Amino acid sequence: MVRFANIVRPTGSGTVIYYLSLGSNLAPTEHIARALRELSERYGTVLVLPIVRTQPCAINSNNGFLNTIAVISSDESSTALKSWLNRLEMEHGRDRSDPQRSHKDRTLDIDILLGQESFDFTVAESSHEYFNEPYVQASIQALQNSAHNTIDIVLPGASVALGHRAATIDFEHTSGNIFICENSLDTLLDRFEATLDRQQGFA
Repeated sequence: MVRFANIVRPTGSGTVIYYLSLGSNLAPTEHIARALRELSERYGTVLVLPIVRTQPCAINSNNGFLNTIAVISSDESSTALKSWLNRLEMEHGRDRSDPQRSHKDRTLDIDILLGQESFDFTVAESSHEYFNEPYVQASIQALQNSAHNTIDIVLPGASVALGHRAATIDFEHTSGNIFICENSLDTLLDRFEATLDRQQGFA
């Protein structure tokens, strides 16, 4: 089930800010890197939290996970977005027809954590209602600390890595290049909000 904050616009009406949880424990560096690029190709600027190593949760596996949170903006309904994310998982090799898939290793798992009408990142730092899973909390906590469990990865087409800090990702459709900007969280939030304003015609 997709959960929405009280300020969310009804699905299908206008731009919504979506918080996505990404995880992988089969060739995780490859699949998380590809998925972040694919999100930027489709949705433009993506705000990415630190990429963290986590232990398997609710599955019996020796394969550790990589997890992160990505924030995108879209005029798609949550149903349409989830449908596209499911297709993306399958393109990465996940068998979504398997009724036991939630208890098995996976190449890519993307969940919608929250939708907002107005961008308010404080909910990610203060609300356990929407961000209560330990692997989600690990990425948020890495914003505040020099976490030992973060990892850098390089996206296809990018010249620099990301992962130890928050970053924004921008896909340039003309050149096919990916541009990564790592900075303080406040600076990145300002940059992300400015991009949202331009997309919505407010600037």
